[in-house]
Amino acid sequence: MENIVKVLKETKGVSDYRIVETKTESCELFYVLDKLETNRATNIEETVVTIYVKKGKMKGSADITIYKYMSIEDIKKKVEEAVYAAKLALNPTFKLPKPSKKEVVSPKSNLADRPFTDVIGDVVNAVYKANKYKHGWLNSVEFFLNKKMYRLVNSNGIDESYTAFSGEIEVIPTWKKGKEEFELYEMIKFSNLDLNDITRQVKNVLLQAKARAEAKVPNIKEGTKIIISGDSNIPQIIDYFVDDLSYSALYNKVNRCKVGDSVQGEVVTGDKLNIDLVPIVHNSPSSRPFDMDGVVLSKISIIKDGIAKANYGSNQMASYLGIKKPTGMIPNVVVKHGSKSIKEMKKEPYLECIKFSAFQTDPYSGFFGGEVRLGYYFDGEKSYPVTGFAISGNLHELKGTLVFSKEIETLPGYKVPKAVEIKGMKIA
Repeated sequence: MENIVKVLKETKGVSDYRIVETKTESCELFYVLDKLETNRATNIEETVVTIYVKKGKMKGSADITIYKYMSIEDIKKKVEEAVYAAKLALNPTFKLPKPSKKEVVSPKSNLADRPFTDVIGDVVNAVYKANKYKHGWLNSVEFFLNKKMYRLVNSNGIDESYTAFSGEIEVIPTWKKGKEEFELYEMIKFSNLDLNDITRQVKNVLLQAKARAEAKVPNIKEGTKIIISGDSNIPQIIDYFVDDLSYSALYNKVNRCKVGDSVQGEVVTGDKLNIDLVPIVHNSPSSRPFDMDGVVLSKISIIKDGIAKANYGSNQMASYLGIKKPTGMIPNVVVKHGSKSIKEMKKEPYLECIKFSAFQTDPYSGFFGGEVRLGYYFDGEKSYPVTGFAISGNLHELKGTLVFSKEIETLPGYKVPKAVEIKGMKIA
């Protein structure tokens, strides 16, 4: 770090800089079927330097990556190249953040309690505890436990650090039906270890593979309500509302709502949204106390009872808007639970969509939907797995009708209801 700072201060043309140093320690295992194929431990250090160059009222930037093996001459050459590149990508000027009086606290995790070499065996056992079906099995599983130490230094005097722990389990289950085999893919992420929950999630993925093997193209009655669930689907719907309140949307004049407006339209027949942005959420691997500009983060409420309460965003965009105290890029979106339990949602005929080939939400047109790879259809008498159809709707029109579940789940970057009930979507 000291050598990098010295070179930056001595290089002509460098007006400001930001240095992000990341040290990663990991333990990794790779299984095929139930046999360990590869294991490794890593210890990696990487430093990303953002170099800023002023040109009149404009400011350019360029990133370079510095590694421990590089000599002073290597670093000098990289910095000089970045200065040249930064002059070719100019934006309106802005000031880098200054040190904050707020306390920086690392996210808490029980993964810090024991060495990874001890913990990872427990994780493997928790995963394979669910692998007990005759026609279904875990084709391959990859395990990752990570400890990351971050340090951020900038030319305005910021020097802050924190440490974060996380785990990832990449699961590919297979289910055989007759001569055919069906595969799914799931990535389980966590920052706090819960072995029982890991077993539950792996069991659920295996049963989803079974359902995919048994799924058929449904004959669905017109007007059947849709229930959307699944880890990556609800966040995309929530982002439709969250992204609209960003400094970036406001600066580029693409925002639909301003502070004080109803984000769900004039008439809300569903649940009124309550959304906070929170730096640190238990078991969210996205948690961090400061953003990549060095802005120390605090919780803010951006939507309360369906009304926009605040904008948020980066230091750069705040500078363009004349905002003196930027919120920074807060990593976790927390949504209050809804009015219905999932059990209540399923009392009448429904089409539940769990896995999509690619669930999409377009904030400009309002379109959302996609091709469904796995869902469940309840016709009023029985429920069965379905596949091979698509759903679509327009959030501009349906945003006031959404009904969210009482049940909440934590995902990377989100703490949100597990399901949303929507009427008025098209099924094809």
